[in-house]
Amino acid sequence: MVNIIVSLIFLVVLSIIVGIIVLGLRKSASGLKIMLLGINITLFGGIIAVDPNSNLAGIEYLIALSGLIVSIIGLMKKD
Repeated sequence: MVNIIVSLIFLVVLSIIVGIIVLGLRKSASGLKIMLLGINITLFGGIIAVDPNSNLAGIEYLIALSGLIVSIIGLMKKD
């Protein structure tokens, strides 16, 4: 039961991060800032995935994958 609650909290945090990214793209943030945000999200998901005490049913890998996708979006954005 605790794992489900923690997973839901991480999903909410992930959706907030995606919302911030969408707002950043609307305000024409630089591609470098978006790439740095994606790298930070990837590191956050990787640290959670490596932690032996975390059991989030694969959410940590989705967080790391979303960070990679955000980094690619930042790379493709033209400044």
